[in-house]
Amino acid sequence: MPSTSYEKLIRYAFNIVSRKRYTEFEMNKKLTQYSKKRAGIEDGEVEIVIKRLIELKYLNDKQFVIDYANERSKIRPRGLNLIKRELRMKGLDKELIDNGLRSVDIDEQSIATDLLSKKMQRWRAHDYPKQRLKAYQFLYSRGFNRDAIYSAVESCYDRFSSQDRI
Repeated sequence: MPSTSYEKLIRYAFNIVSRKRYTEFEMNKKLTQYSKKRAGIEDGEVEIVIKRLIELKYLNDKQFVIDYANERSKIRPRGLNLIKRELRMKGLDKELIDNGLRSVDIDEQSIATDLLSKKMQRWRAHDYPKQRLKAYQFLYSRGFNRDAIYSAVESCYDRFSSQDRI
């Protein structure tokens, strides 16, 4: 028969998982913090709850990597470098991230080009070299690789700004 501390932990875990997806690392951190605030909850119970969440498929780090990368590339576009960094901050292993990202088809060049074409209007007041510099800096800060940045800047400024040069 499960103990009351287990029931408290599993109820809390279901509550937070119902609102947002978590990695195993993040869930362990959340449950450990919760157990420290509550008296009578042992650290071993946290591991039992995490194993149960994995069995019930509420926690799946491999699928989390794939879903996170797809979401980030479509909803809030980022380059693979930044996505990898964000996933590492979520406590995921480098090998797991690399394996998961191999199965995701992300075309960084087209994403970078789309992002840049939307952003170019803001830089129209600047001269041409400054616009290109801002474009490089913007895409680099979004985590795109060097090849995607250069090809996106070249394609956008060759297509849109050749008539605007001073």
